[in-house]
Amino acid sequence: GYDMTANWTPTTTGPIGGQKILGVDNTTSSNCTGAAYAAIATLASATTATYSDLSRATAATDGHWFCYELMSTSTSAPNWTTPYSFPAVQIGIVANAITTASGGSAGSVSKNDTITITFNQRTTLASQASMTVCVFRSSSGNAILLGDTSSCASATTDAYTIGKLTPGSATLGSNVSFTASSSTVVTTAAPWTVKVTISPTSNSTSSITGTPTWTFTPAAAIKSNQTSHQATICVSGANCQPTDSTTSF
Repeated sequence: GYDMTANWTPTTTGPIGGQKILGVDNTTSSNCTGAAYAAIATLASATTATYSDLSRATAATDGHWFCYELMSTSTSAPNWTTPYSFPAVQIGIVANAITTASGGSAGSVSKNDTITITFNQRTTLASQASMTVCVFRSSSGNAILLGDTSSCASATTDAYTIGKLTPGSATLGSNVSFTASSSTVVTTAAPWTVKVTISPTSNSTSSITGTPTWTFTPAAAIKSNQTSHQATICVSGANCQPTDSTTSF
């Protein structure tokens, strides 16, 4: 959800007498080097090994990179400190990677192709044994809709349950409806992926011209599986866009 938890092994070296947690919203940067940390909390003791930072993210900061630092302090030597910076973590819920794989006709969207979306935490999405994937080529642009709910009626107005892929400067060859597609959602352990498999029973194809650089727009209804301080999917802004995949089908 919007909560964060840090865990660590407390240091036993030096004149340690206490610990503090510091942090900073690093917005679009995942590089915490030189971050301007500010105190968040003084911990209960020098042996505390976890800290829960409730509601650290909000809808306004969805997808931001946050930097945490653990500071060991001393009562006997006031000027002694030992800082430890955690790796940056992306707060809220975001789709952070796309991969595609060809399972049918190379260089086109076709049967048994797969599209895998990775999220930074478990979502409310569930596996679907039967769903529709629509491929559109129109004056309003090229797009692949995952979980189309309108029977591939329109590239611009169809709703979808998972998301929309657009191929950048590459073009899709034709409109195709893959009505017997499916999705498999990982719900047991990270990485939290949703793998869409294009209908294995269809002989239709939509060729791809050029090398696509996929942009993914997730369905706005996606939320975190964690319902306490539940997070809503980040849908816009640089931090909300997965790593571009230039791998064609």
